[in-house]
Amino acid sequence: MIKFMIPGAVALAVMLVAGNAGAISRYNSTGMSCERIQGLLASQGAAIFRYPSKRVANLPLYDRYVRSGAYCGPHQVAEEVTIPSANGQCPVLHCIQEPDRCDDLFSAFCR
Repeated sequence: MIKFMIPGAVALAVMLVAGNAGAISRYNSTGMSCERIQGLLASQGAAIFRYPSKRVANLPLYDRYVRSGAYCGPHQVAEEVTIPSANGQCPVLHCIQEPDRCDDLFSAFCR
């Protein structure tokens, strides 16, 4: 009996994780005030915002933005950037790869 329960439990766990991964909200940043964008990030933790490119006509840009570095993956840190909003540029955080500390002054300690 246990032999049949383990695969079922594993399948259920995979479905729950996969379901949560697709649950991130998507918004057009230019249709919202900066206060609204920051409020959404504060309440949801993370969201995808899209907006038109300044350099290439009809090219939508998008990225995942977060409330804090706690919403970044392993070996990632939060970096402050700005995105366009209905009332100007809006400061938000997005995740980037953690800088390689071996490029710093103490590179001898990285080997």
